[in-house]
Amino acid sequence: MVTAFDKSRRYFTGVLAALLLTGCVAAPTVPIASLSYQSDSSQRQRNLLVLLRGIGDDNTVFDKEGIIHEIHNRQLPFDIIAPDTHFGYYQSKTIEDRLKHDIIDPARRQGYEQIWLAGFSMGGLGSLLYVRRYPDDIDGVLLSSPFLGRQSIHREIHRAGGVAAWSATSDDPQDWERMLWSWIKNHNPATTPPIWLGYGDSDILTADGPPLLASVLPAERVFTVPGNHTAATFKAIFLRHLDTLARQ
Repeated sequence: MVTAFDKSRRYFTGVLAALLLTGCVAAPTVPIASLSYQSDSSQRQRNLLVLLRGIGDDNTVFDKEGIIHEIHNRQLPFDIIAPDTHFGYYQSKTIEDRLKHDIIDPARRQGYEQIWLAGFSMGGLGSLLYVRRYPDDIDGVLLSSPFLGRQSIHREIHRAGGVAAWSATSDDPQDWERMLWSWIKNHNPATTPPIWLGYGDSDILTADGPPLLASVLPAERVFTVPGNHTAATFKAIFLRHLDTLARQ
């Protein structure tokens, strides 16, 4: 019997396969293209929020979906930048370097006190890959339904008894899923940027990944909202994340 979960997985992997086979994956650019947003006052805020998009959007999605308005409406002390972190940067394994050299390091030189990453779906993966490699660069991470690998690695971890019991770890970048989950297993919340995680309670695309990640995070930094892997769910999650930003 083919379930809705199977159909969703097949659709997602089918999209990726079509992109790769037809050569439709956008080529990474140097520097990475970005959109910047300041508050109505046009004065630079003391902190910076970096928004990382999902696979099916471009970096205009945050303005289109009202995310930029919600941040400004709350008068949060954050400027916003949305780099166009499309799938090509993940495929070429340059996502971390481009974020560091084109976004994060220049922001530090400009004097921003705190820099936060907010990743949506694939952007959640990018956020974790970045803090794995450059943990001292980031002050906080907000994840909305992050994509954390294929079902096979999640099944393997479940069979082992969970993240803490799983031992088939690796630091090989060619095996990025195992590398990512090895870092998740071994990271020390006391010495890495704090991570907040939200995900839809009916998400059939990233169904296994976020609950596994939640098992190694402080309970007060994890929540669910009603919904599937959709833009509406992402926005509902992010509105909750804005409460976290308001406390900074």
